[in-house]
Amino acid sequence: MGHFEGFNLCMSKCHVRELSRVYECLFGDAAYAYPTLQVEFERDLVRLLVLVERRGLRVFLEDLPAVGKHLDRCLAGGQYNLSGLPLTKRFSNRVVIPKFLRGLYLLVFHENGLLKEDYDVQAVFFLRQLLYAAKKATVQCSPEKVSNEVVEFFEIDSLLPEPDGFWSTTDLAPSPIEETYCGYSKSPLYAPRVESVGPHKRSQLSVLLAKLDFVSSFVTTTLGSYDPRDWSFRHGPGAVSESIGPSNKYCWKSWSDTLETEFPIADYGFHSFASWADRCQHFRTDGSREPSSRMVAVPKSYSKPRLIAAEPGANQFCQQNLWHYFGDRTSDSWLGGFVRFRDQSLNQNLCSIGASDGTLATVDLSAASDRVTCHFVGQLFRSNPRLLRALRSTRTRFVEQTLTPRVPRLIALRKFSTMGNACTFPVESLAFLSVAIAAVLTVRRLKASPQNVKDLIGQVAVFGDDIVIPVDSRELFVDALEVFHFKVNAGKSYWTGKFRESCGVDSFGGVNVTPAYWKTIYDGKPGTLASVAEASNNFYKKFLLRTSAYLASQLPEDVPQVAMRSGVFGLKARCKPFVSHLKMRVNLDLQRAEFRVMSLSATQNRTPVGDDSAILQYFTEAPDPFSKWSSGISERPRMRMRPRWVPQADILAQ
Repeated sequence: MGHFEGFNLCMSKCHVRELSRVYECLFGDAAYAYPTLQVEFERDLVRLLVLVERRGLRVFLEDLPAVGKHLDRCLAGGQYNLSGLPLTKRFSNRVVIPKFLRGLYLLVFHENGLLKEDYDVQAVFFLRQLLYAAKKATVQCSPEKVSNEVVEFFEIDSLLPEPDGFWSTTDLAPSPIEETYCGYSKSPLYAPRVESVGPHKRSQLSVLLAKLDFVSSFVTTTLGSYDPRDWSFRHGPGAVSESIGPSNKYCWKSWSDTLETEFPIADYGFHSFASWADRCQHFRTDGSREPSSRMVAVPKSYSKPRLIAAEPGANQFCQQNLWHYFGDRTSDSWLGGFVRFRDQSLNQNLCSIGASDGTLATVDLSAASDRVTCHFVGQLFRSNPRLLRALRSTRTRFVEQTLTPRVPRLIALRKFSTMGNACTFPVESLAFLSVAIAAVLTVRRLKASPQNVKDLIGQVAVFGDDIVIPVDSRELFVDALEVFHFKVNAGKSYWTGKFRESCGVDSFGGVNVTPAYWKTIYDGKPGTLASVAEASNNFYKKFLLRTSAYLASQLPEDVPQVAMRSGVFGLKARCKPFVSHLKMRVNLDLQRAEFRVMSLSATQNRTPVGDDSAILQYFTEAPDPFSKWSSGISERPRMRMRPRWVPQADILAQ
């Protein structure tokens, strides 16, 4: 048995024991809400634990969430259908609903599977809570699953069209943009894909492409001119490709010729021209080999990891400048009514409206960031040549992977960018927004005008690959996405019935039925302490008090109770928090009562550097003059548990 297999087996046993206890508490909470179903719940728990003995941890992490997804589709369709999944065996030949959780199912569906008109929405919540409780558990994937994900990444990229010459040249002349990008409707790349559909759809798609030309131009015009000097340069919190572990991000390992065309290193890579002049003789811009990003797998779910590319330091530095531009220009314009890069509430609110009145659909895409083509981005931003050249120059064209031998080590990317590139999220959001608006204008036969576009605020919203769009325009929107090489995730898109899902909110009939999630076991470390405390609070907010209390019992006794609105780390309490067991003092200097409680803090040490890159770091990070700041190489932040004195008013805040 290999090291990973042995470690994974040990962890699986620990997780099985913990989740079994969590589910005992969840069924107890369900029985408290439905006392007449207590015997049913006891049988359901036995059925679940018997299956766990046979199949292990995957019952909690794969089987139950799969049943949950099937339930969501049935809720959206208004009819429960047989699925053949584990724990869904029908009750009898006459009753199609499953034996497992039968009592709750019968409060939502008739015995023949039809959705009841007087369905119990609380039963919908408990069904989803029991099925999804461990959906987001942070359990390490096996090497085989990581390998499969890398292969899928490579296969998706290989199906995209090759980037045109604009994306592989460093020519500064404006002619490549004007010659290559003349609008979606005139692009020879999309015409064959439009011609391959039926006559009616073909006509609609042709109109959509013409309206998309206007919308994309309107979006670009709204964003306005781009000048790097107007926006902040900075480094992201993630790793860079040049090194594994802490490194001096302000001491450039490379600055490619492509990056130099729009972001001259003398202007943006040093704090002064004198510093650049002193170091340029020791610094090379090697145009023969562009720096590549480095593929990293991070936990996402039990069945698959999330692949992120650590970008080259110089590229990341300039990408953050573009991110600042996109964020400010969208929030300060009408675009902020459709897309907000730092706020999911817009999508969440429209999701609830769609579930309530059925007028709005939620659409989710499959591997969206891996399917954004360079040609699509070129057409979208063709009206702003300098912005488009900046996107080209910060784009990393190669990614290096060492996760599996099944694909090449160095991959020449066809997609515009990967997850890890700071431009990926804003670019894909604006791309999907433009297509969505064009689809609505086409279906409703509205003139492509600024006012008609703005009138759609409150009907269309985008957050990355989470999209809300009117139901009447959903079909054309999906067809258009396929023309542009995107793929809709039908399993997570909803447009019928009363169920909708977007940006972490699940709504049924306008009522929030989002479950609370268990994520990990407390192992004495600060990170798991924070995670388990958060999970306990989330279950508490859902009134799942037994489950919340069990999770809280796993934590140290000195983790305090705090008021619901308190910003102090602790376990939430709706009534007055219990604090009599805590040490108390009166701070005479500040004239206040204080309690000594367990707290979490993040520390980040910095190792001094021996060159003047610290000056660039100072001007880039722009610290508050009254804060304690030091330059140097930043280590990974470390969470620490330590006791500290906290004002009584902060703990009891109401």
